[in-house]
Amino acid sequence: MRHFPLLLLLSFFSLSFMLPACAQRVHTKKVKSKTAGQKAVAPVQTATPAAEGPVITFERTPCYGICPAYTMQVYADGRVAYEGRRAVPVLGKHDLKLSAAAVADMLRQAKEAHFDTFDKRYSRNTSDLPSTVVAIRQPNGTLKTVTVEEGAPENVKNLFIYLGNQFDQLAQLNGIEK
Repeated sequence: MRHFPLLLLLSFFSLSFMLPACAQRVHTKKVKSKTAGQKAVAPVQTATPAAEGPVITFERTPCYGICPAYTMQVYADGRVAYEGRRAVPVLGKHDLKLSAAAVADMLRQAKEAHFDTFDKRYSRNTSDLPSTVVAIRQPNGTLKTVTVEEGAPENVKNLFIYLGNQFDQLAQLNGIEK
């Protein structure tokens, strides 16, 4: 019991080293004070620009059968980080490419479908259905994620079919039953 304060302090100290690793990356820059006669420098924090992260993430999840399972992280410039997981012609991690215009068109389609108003999940709790998960970076920098299994309204279905066709083609899934 007499070592409890020391253990508590060590736990807190080791936890403080782990937190920055999982926290959002933050850049600091120094700004000079404009007060006359003072040379104080105050740190100002700015968030990492959203342009560094993917603008669209697309995922097909596995089912109990042979449903294709893969993920794609799409960047505004057209770079695509692909990972084929199961029942796809190309397994593993690969770098793919789309045109920046194609990415812009996908984002435009999502905006026109009012992606920002979609529910987080469309499901009727059937146990063996694969999911399609789409995450799109919003203008404020947050990533909105929508998961569809079944029961989605027409505008959601239409957008997911459009995106699915684009990404399935890129993943070489033409002719494979989904």
